[in-house]
Amino acid sequence: MKKKIIITVIVLLIVAGAATGGVFAYKSYQDKKLVADVTPVSNLNWGYWGDEMNSYGTVTNDLSQDIHLDSGQVVSEVYVEEGQSVAIGDKLLAYDITETELNLEMKKLEIQGIENDITLAEKELAKLRATKPIPETPQTPVAPPEPETPPEPVPNKLPEKTKNAYNYIKKGAKPYTGDGSEEEPFRFLCTKEAYVYGSYLNYLKKKSYTAIFEIREGNKKKGTLISSWTVNGAAMDSVDDDSEWSVLERAEITDYDPAEDDPVEEEPVDNEPMEPEGYTAAELAKEIAAKEGELKDLDLDKRSAELEQKELEKAVENGVVYATINGTVKTVGDPANLPNDGSAFLTVSGSEGLYVTGDISEMMLDTIKEGQQITATSWESGMTFSASITEISKYPKSGSNYYGEGNPNASYYPFTAYIEDSTGLRNGEMVDMSMTVGGDTSSQETICIEKAYVREENGRSYVYKADENNRLVKQYVTIGKMVYGQALIIQEGLTMEDRIAFPYGKTAKEGVAVKESDSADY
Repeated sequence: MKKKIIITVIVLLIVAGAATGGVFAYKSYQDKKLVADVTPVSNLNWGYWGDEMNSYGTVTNDLSQDIHLDSGQVVSEVYVEEGQSVAIGDKLLAYDITETELNLEMKKLEIQGIENDITLAEKELAKLRATKPIPETPQTPVAPPEPETPPEPVPNKLPEKTKNAYNYIKKGAKPYTGDGSEEEPFRFLCTKEAYVYGSYLNYLKKKSYTAIFEIREGNKKKGTLISSWTVNGAAMDSVDDDSEWSVLERAEITDYDPAEDDPVEEEPVDNEPMEPEGYTAAELAKEIAAKEGELKDLDLDKRSAELEQKELEKAVENGVVYATINGTVKTVGDPANLPNDGSAFLTVSGSEGLYVTGDISEMMLDTIKEGQQITATSWESGMTFSASITEISKYPKSGSNYYGEGNPNASYYPFTAYIEDSTGLRNGEMVDMSMTVGGDTSSQETICIEKAYVREENGRSYVYKADENNRLVKQYVTIGKMVYGQALIIQEGLTMEDRIAFPYGKTAKEGVAVKESDSADY
């Protein structure tokens, strides 16, 4: 009977195995029959010629150019005098840019310092992410109070350590982390009463090591930082080997009697277990989040400093102020007696030609420059005119200037444009203004496809592309900004000659055979 049961079980296992194998074989057979439609990227490319700048304004023939001086600006030379006629591009005055150049160099050093901080923070973050968490320390049950006993005499001798915290540091002391470099300094956990022997400070000097002596709450490495003392051995002077230096005060102990508590070597007390090294999973997650927050703050600081650098560079480049309109110099101030009532230092009154003023979004300031051409369209006649931007204000306009497809939350900067051939246009007429900025001169130079063709995996974007064997493969791509509301610019990873498939459905898998389709339908 027993033998029959065993035979039955074996037969059932064989049947089940055959059935499973059949299922996999059938699935493999079905996969081989799948065929995915692929389309050349050139057929899917939307093209991208750039963003459209739109504004509007009133045509005028009595425009004036007022030059106000910023606080601290010094006029080094004035090239014109009152009553003089000037044309667009003529020199009006020059600033003394010596101080500005100095500020620019200081700003560059500031950015370099931020970049160094970012590099160090990225290394620390990488180390944290690679750190293996330690087990959670179990809570020690609270023991009932013991009967009071007379206190034992406390010896005057201090142990080198109390738990993990040093009471004094001498040669041979081991940091809990670091290699002594400026990027990864030695780190010591110290008690509030801790001191450092002069012999150890001289050791740091001799080796050009850097050390940080920390005092933390509860004498724990993960406790709140109370105080820290950073010693750069390469920058310090030699001290007496027998001197003692307070970690909390960061100074030599001068009223100290070594006879009272000369340190002696003692083993850790048995009832004070050593704290395990490292972070628990929760503590590690908290440290990583804090370091990521620090990197975000540093990135914001860097971008803010870079914007300030651009303004300083522009100020250095714009040491000379040029006329932005054709006209006559109406007023010129005295460089030795600058106006302090808010009035303009120099004013040019327009005398000929038509001008129009509009607004530029702060998001386009980097792509629109003086001298660029814009198209103006009359509201009344529909005629179009070419205008050249002669001036862009350094200061944004107050209030909301939302217009067309602009961002209502962005700041807008006034600009002035000169209409050279204004035949058919009259003073006071309203015009629309537009200009394409930020794109390539030819759509063939930019790959821009519908975002439905791009998928994401673990933070990386990819498409399904046909390889040289006419099989689908996963191709990772670098994407740029979204345009037209539903298309993505592909910066790297694809060419116009590549053929890609719609990345959803049962055929969207690697290894599937392909056939070319001229249709982009899906």
